[in-house]
Amino acid sequence: MPSSKGKARERELARAKAERQLARRAAAARRRRQLQAGLFIGLIVVIIIGAAIIFDWGPFADDKSGDQQPDVTTSTSTDPSTEPSEDTSPNPSDEPSDDK
Repeated sequence: MPSSKGKARERELARAKAERQLARRAAAARRRRQLQAGLFIGLIVVIIIGAAIIFDWGPFADDKSGDQQPDVTTSTSTDPSTEPSEDTSPNPSDEPSDDK
């Protein structure tokens, strides 16, 4: 038959063990939550960056490159004789001079 002091000592040791286990579980849960939060934030950042890239380069992007149709006024001809003259005013050197 164990003495009352022995029983009290056993209860005290069991309580200390339970507190240590509880503290260890709480610390593990805290580390797990921090890890999950970090992974979640990292995933959100990757999604935002991916969406920005897709929006900028993907099918929703404004094409400002050569994929657009040329303007009506733009000529693709390289022969200057076939292009219309931009200046229709008479050239001052073509007018007869009034030097008398």
